[in-house]
Amino acid sequence: MKFFQGVQGKFIVIASLCIFLFAGIFGYLIISREKKLYTEDTIHQAKIIAEISGVIFTNALVYKELGLVDNVGLTDYLDYYVSDIIRKEKRLLYLVVLDPHGKVLSHSDIREYGKIYTDPVTTESLQAMEIAIQQFKNSQGIDMIDVVAPLKISTKNWGVCRIGFSLEEVNEGVRTLRNEILSMVSLMILGALVVIGIAGRAFATPLINLANTMDLITEKGNLDIQYSIPEQRKDEIGRLQASFSWMISKLQQADREKVKTMDLICQTDKMATVGNLAAGVAHEINNPLGGVILCFNNFAKDSMDEESRKTHIEVINSGLHKIQNTVQGLLDFSRKTPIDIVPSSICEIVDNCFKLVDTFLIKQKITVHRESCEDMPLVPVDPAKIEQVFLNIIINAIHAMAMGGTLSLDLTRDEEDCFLSIADTGPGIDPEVLPRIFDPFFTTKDPGKGTGLGLAVCKSIIEQHGGRIHAESEEGQGAKFIISLPLSEPENT
Repeated sequence: MKFFQGVQGKFIVIASLCIFLFAGIFGYLIISREKKLYTEDTIHQAKIIAEISGVIFTNALVYKELGLVDNVGLTDYLDYYVSDIIRKEKRLLYLVVLDPHGKVLSHSDIREYGKIYTDPVTTESLQAMEIAIQQFKNSQGIDMIDVVAPLKISTKNWGVCRIGFSLEEVNEGVRTLRNEILSMVSLMILGALVVIGIAGRAFATPLINLANTMDLITEKGNLDIQYSIPEQRKDEIGRLQASFSWMISKLQQADREKVKTMDLICQTDKMATVGNLAAGVAHEINNPLGGVILCFNNFAKDSMDEESRKTHIEVINSGLHKIQNTVQGLLDFSRKTPIDIVPSSICEIVDNCFKLVDTFLIKQKITVHRESCEDMPLVPVDPAKIEQVFLNIIINAIHAMAMGGTLSLDLTRDEEDCFLSIADTGPGIDPEVLPRIFDPFFTTKDPGKGTGLGLAVCKSIIEQHGGRIHAESEEGQGAKFIISLPLSEPENT
């Protein structure tokens, strides 16, 4: 079926239908013309026989009127002529001589002698003033013609002569001619189909090659192909091949330019990321480090009382802890720490998170709305790492609802994953900020209140579990974080 959907198949089908159509019409016209000629020739022969017979029968009846022959002699003469002509002409079905009243004077079937015919054909025949012809099928289903020749001179009428002439020989000749034409047309069609098949293949092969090459490009995105024109053609297909080859070369050139551009963009992005990362690290370390240096300078320059010394020590310890936390967060983000996968209850992990933040929820008058999936199975995760992710997002949501609100958690599943959505009714996330919230060291909090690594680490942990995390928000409509985790253990942990 696929073959007939192609150019070659369609060409063969259309050409074959045209040949069949024109051959059929041509054959039909030839057969119709030959049948008409055969029939006209047969009618002509029947008319000649009827005219000759009419003359002979009229002369015989004139001789009887003149008394040259008696009734017995007339009858013998008519019967002899009828039997003789029936014997010589095999196509004659009957020959009958009728008087003006329809009485049979002579008949090729002796049993009909003396009968009076009153059928409509006979009645119409007796009224004929000249030779008349009727064509019909007889009671045996044979195609025939009935020829009537009036037996009269001037106004004197002795009746009619009727002959029945079979058309079976005409039909047989037409059948033979039809079989010959069909055989000849079949051979011509067979030869034409062979020629059409070869021609169709010659015309379609270049187009098939073009289509196959285009399939490689569209299906596999492979532009690293070499397409060359097999031979120089002067027709439209040759022009199409040349245009296609030109298009391929242009696409390959554009693809190479695209690759170069993408490499440049990637390199630029890498440099920008490294720059942002360096700036973030420098900012998060430089501030507490400046305080530590200042305290050490004070220790070195002046003597100080015990209270000032303790204050300086606390500042140094606080700054060093901030530096340590920043470095540790950066390490957590930059490398995959081993995770301990065990079948765990997501509901229990969420419960543990709420136990840790219950005081903050009550203090900030935040209402919690939870919906859990009843048939949620145990999920293969590292409960400590997943709790860290959930807790981070819940704390961010609490910070976003400083004036109170609703924290909604919805736990669902499908055949392959479980899904936890955490939504708040806070001010939402600026659309310009939303694409960057998972970038390292990116934060919207006030200076000193966050390193900007929390969501970046959360994303790294979720991806390490084979899951996904993304955020949805409209400014002023709150934010929603959706986390998906596979129900089966990830291959690489």
